[in-house]
Amino acid sequence: MRFYFLRHPQTIANQKGLIYGWTDYDYTEKGEEMLKAMPRRAAGLSFDRIYASPLGRARKLAEAIGREKGLSVICDDRIKEMNYGILEGMDFAQAKKEHGEIMKHLFSDFRSFTVPQGESSLDVRRRAESFFDGIKEQEGACLVVTHAMFIHSAMSYLLNLDLDVMWRFRIEPCMIICLDYENGYGAVKGMIPYEWPEGF
Repeated sequence: MRFYFLRHPQTIANQKGLIYGWTDYDYTEKGEEMLKAMPRRAAGLSFDRIYASPLGRARKLAEAIGREKGLSVICDDRIKEMNYGILEGMDFAQAKKEHGEIMKHLFSDFRSFTVPQGESSLDVRRRAESFFDGIKEQEGACLVVTHAMFIHSAMSYLLNLDLDVMWRFRIEPCMIICLDYENGYGAVKGMIPYEWPEGF
């Protein structure tokens, strides 16, 4: 199976540096531009299915690409972003001020610490395993429109990497990642940013 992972367009929460997962925020002006541009960019990719997080910032992009491709979108709760519980909507300064101990535990044990009323990164990894175990050995290719944390978790699982090293991949809004999986082995074929970094 070939997987094309696509992160959603830039949101107001991205721009403001907020901690957010299951809370939805509108696109920024740049995010709206991404929403318009990505269906044309995705037109050159070959896939026969589109999976999407049901959260609006991912679903809207998946539906726009689906209209361009003539494909319906399959929404799945398992590919949602991590739930940051009581930290949702806060910037890091506010979170450290109001929930200092929680932030301390989150950074020291991000793998297994569960944010109150939320999840741990291990919970997201388990959701990724559940989702991909059902499709990873199938033929063809699919587009998965989702979120940064879920893509990190998916890549760590499909590439057989420890969760502690998943941050070595920087996943920007509207980045496309191509990953092939066959016979129990995953390989990254390419990572295409929406914009080339300045000075690259």
